[in-house]
Amino acid sequence: MDEKIAQIIKGAGLRYTPGRAALLGILMDALAPLTQEEISLRLTGVGLNRVSIYRAMESFLKAGLVHRVENGDRVWKFAYCGCGSRKHCHPHFVCRSCGKVECLVDLSLPEISNMKPGYCIEERELYLRGLCDECSSK
Repeated sequence: MDEKIAQIIKGAGLRYTPGRAALLGILMDALAPLTQEEISLRLTGVGLNRVSIYRAMESFLKAGLVHRVENGDRVWKFAYCGCGSRKHCHPHFVCRSCGKVECLVDLSLPEISNMKPGYCIEERELYLRGLCDECSSK
């Protein structure tokens, strides 16, 4: 797993560090998005402080390795993005029961061609919320 994580980090154009590897491993193993506090509690023996975790998460976000999701509780949660897409021009499904986040890469967001002059779209996000297959079968 460590070699796979190293390849993912380097493949995203980021410098490999043991701290980044530990953070990404935690997110890859998580069943649901995690808050920064939850990530901190799972980090043992790595020696990363809050600021270092924040900076690493920001670099993961910019590289497209993670999604940042707000489930309505005004706390950012982070989830690993295993879809390989760096642009994230696709919707995401968020399960309202378990918090699972899934890339819906087979769906694409429509292009917006008639934007007001002077406006520049920097980010497009679409979250579809409902129950995942596991939660809906309970």
